[in-house]
Amino acid sequence: MIRTPTGAEARGDVAPATRWQADLDRLDADLRLRLMSASDPATAWLAGELEDTDIESQLRHYAAARVAVPNDRVYLASLGVACMQPVRPVQPPCDAVDRLADWARRDADNGVPSLLLAGRAQKRGEADSAASFVEQVALAPRFDDYWSERPARWWAYLRAIDGVDPAVRAKAAANYAAAGDLAWALPLRALCADDRDKDRERVPRMRTACASAGAAMADRGATFALRRVGARIAEINAADDKARALAQRRHAAILATAAQCAQVTPDFAAAFESAAAAERAKGVEQFAAWASAAAGEGEVRACERYIAAARK
Repeated sequence: MIRTPTGAEARGDVAPATRWQADLDRLDADLRLRLMSASDPATAWLAGELEDTDIESQLRHYAAARVAVPNDRVYLASLGVACMQPVRPVQPPCDAVDRLADWARRDADNGVPSLLLAGRAQKRGEADSAASFVEQVALAPRFDDYWSERPARWWAYLRAIDGVDPAVRAKAAANYAAAGDLAWALPLRALCADDRDKDRERVPRMRTACASAGAAMADRGATFALRRVGARIAEINAADDKARALAQRRHAAILATAAQCAQVTPDFAAAFESAAAAERAKGVEQFAAWASAAAGEGEVRACERYIAAARK
């Protein structure tokens, strides 16, 4: 059985105690007031991200961003995932359009929305449709849930706020970007790791599809979370010992790359805590550079560039 990772846990993040906690709390309270009156797509999306108690408000903010910039994949993904929540009555932004299918259509080479469609089909008892979606997932050229873009988007807004130490703003951007769960984790577990399918004729087909989808995620995921879980799914559903050993080697290689990345990536989180303003400023610059690199290429490729640069 695969343990389902969520949020920061899946990305290997840890939230240690910080000297800035009181400042972060004040900034959070200020942000919640500021973003209530979001008037542009970027701030509307941030307001949706920050809204963790009122699904109606969250959907309204996400929909405003999505309508204003129809092809922004982050807005598409956020609204698609939010509309997966079982809310009755169905909220207008979700009732008007199948937002998950809309994301899949507009982000056609991305396997993540197809994976979520597979999970939805399975929950509806549509076994053939679920298997077909997982087979489609295995053919996807890339897998991106857009977690890699979140730090840069938060930083683009927070860096302009006056009267708050830059280290506090950067730390807040990192914290907000790491919040929340990974929408694909539970559906993937239900599809490819839980052996509860009573229709035994479908099990071999789904196992084969899951093994291929897991291998594809492990090779082409934008984040280490996607790659690690993909490798485990490939291992769980391996057809034989040879395929299982290959999946295990792939998993070990992913872990090794992530460890290398941790060694060569600047420790800006520690720099934020420094008593020296110059050290904090350096950490903020390093964070901004990392956020930009991850947003542009995805976490894994950005890490690989850092590793390559360190070897020169």
